[in-house]
Amino acid sequence: MNFTTLIILLLGGLALFLHGMNVMTDGLKAAAGSKMKSFLKGMTRNRWTSLVAGTGITAVIQSSSVTTVLAVGFVSAGLITFQSTLGIILGANIGTTITAQIIAFKITKASWLMIAVGFLGSFIFKKEGIKNAGTILLGLGLVFLGMSVMSDATAPLKSYEPFLVLMEGLDNYIYGIIIGALFTALVQSSSATTGVVIVLASQGLIGVEASIAIILGANIGTCVTALLSALGKPRAALRVAVAHIFFKVIGVLLWFAFINQLATVVEHITPGNTARQVANAHTIFNVANTVIFIWLVNPIAKLVNWMVRDKKKLQERLFTELHDFYLEDMELALELSQNSIAKLGDKTFEILKAGIPLALSGNRQQLVELRNKDTLIDLGHAEILTFLQNIQSRSISKDQTHVLERQIEAVNVLESAADMVTTSLVEAAEHRIEKGFVISENTIDRIIEVHKMALEAFDKALQHYGVEGKISDNSLEKDRFKEALQDVRLYLIERLSEAGDDRITIYRFESEVLEGIRRLHALARRLKRKAG
Repeated sequence: MNFTTLIILLLGGLALFLHGMNVMTDGLKAAAGSKMKSFLKGMTRNRWTSLVAGTGITAVIQSSSVTTVLAVGFVSAGLITFQSTLGIILGANIGTTITAQIIAFKITKASWLMIAVGFLGSFIFKKEGIKNAGTILLGLGLVFLGMSVMSDATAPLKSYEPFLVLMEGLDNYIYGIIIGALFTALVQSSSATTGVVIVLASQGLIGVEASIAIILGANIGTCVTALLSALGKPRAALRVAVAHIFFKVIGVLLWFAFINQLATVVEHITPGNTARQVANAHTIFNVANTVIFIWLVNPIAKLVNWMVRDKKKLQERLFTELHDFYLEDMELALELSQNSIAKLGDKTFEILKAGIPLALSGNRQQLVELRNKDTLIDLGHAEILTFLQNIQSRSISKDQTHVLERQIEAVNVLESAADMVTTSLVEAAEHRIEKGFVISENTIDRIIEVHKMALEAFDKALQHYGVEGKISDNSLEKDRFKEALQDVRLYLIERLSEAGDDRITIYRFESEVLEGIRRLHALARRLKRKAG
């Protein structure tokens, strides 16, 4: 028995298996494209549709982590509820069983052919569909090649007495669960554990019962992966990890006493096919647990929310959803930043709506409160720009670069609009209060009418923000605003002839307010051009 060769082959086969899974997942993700995000968002109306969405996406892309990242991102953006993510997680558990079913097929001899054909498809052809199909086939071939290498490596153990004696100890299922949990936590992949178990079971080195115990342990081992991946991530990600741990640990505890019965069932379903029996046991475990837990989604969600509460320091931020965790998916990251810009637009609009009336007739306290609101805008502006900068530092497509540039321009427009009101106009209003002059009711009414037109333009720009397609500029609306603005300007000039020591000072103040409204309308047109 050459243990050096055995260990090298076993580790090499495991490395091929894991790399093949990553390659296959990348190919599946590329083939699915952004459609999986739209599908997931549209299928979370209730626990049942969430279950279907989680199962479908994970079955297609063979990565529960990608499904989880999307779900957590949608929760943070307020697009779906935390209860919906629990249905998605349960569905993802079912979707991952497809991996075990695939590797249970005894087609390891075709692995080299799959690798050759997959390589040619992914590197020679330019058509995106063929390239993705080639990548998927290449990854699948590497998975089966890894299985073949591990099978050859463990073949000598059939006649190695010390190993056989050691395997007899797995009759104590607790040992099997511990081994499965530790190995899965070490390699960070329950699929790898399942693959090794299928290899050992196919060689006759371990029985079905011991295999099931290790598979149960692998489910607990994924909890370590989930918890480690959630450290330093948004609270929504930590809640998902805690829910995942709850489902897995409670599920294993429920099934521990029924390992023998489960082994009997799978042996009856596929007699003589040990690999398929292990895969079926893995599937039955996850499907049965889902059937149980899907009815308890609401109370479990309340329990997890109670266990994982928001940190106070996170509440100081304006947009807690803008976390580097979501940079793993550029489409999701850009959608989160776009939603945050829309929220910042709403807060900016509140300032723009109140700014002109307060500048014309507000008192000192009202002006102080208005200026303090700009602190939130500045905070949100900094948070969004930092997040967009992090996106820009990643590898993104041309289309994503175009979206990023539009978002940077839009957030700058909003910050400029808020600053124009809370700085220039507030300072002018403070000067009005110091001088003690009062603007006539007729003048206020005329200026407010023009202000309403600018607000309508800004509101329309905000409503159109993020809508695909070019938004045409309404030249008639622009001309109407210019005419109304000019009418007020002429009215102010005519009032210069009125008597009064402060007439020039009042005219300068009124003209400054009117110029602020003109700038507001110009910023609205600029934002509208960046909306499409």
